Amino acid sequence: MLLFKVQDTFRVEGKGLLLSGSGKPNLKGVDFRSELKLVLPNKTELFTSVVGINWQNGDLIVSDIDKLEVPNGTEVWLQESK
Repeated sequence: MLLFKVQDTFRVEGKGLLLSGSGKPNLKGVDFRSELKLVLPNKTELFTSVVGINWQNGDLIVSDIDKLEVPNGTEVWLQESK
């Protein structure tokens, strides 16, 4: 399920990378440790997991990804549970 497209990213020291989308994303089904697939504008895919959620504005903090790896326009997809 597509959650949002990245509008901006911020490094949160000691936490991870905050992904911010435009508008209020639908985070239904998202929880801590949810698996995400990031589809970059060039169609490259990266996989990560949620380590923090800002429910007020729909931002997600993810692990093991660098700010330079996630350009604006990257699609954030919730991986389906198996």
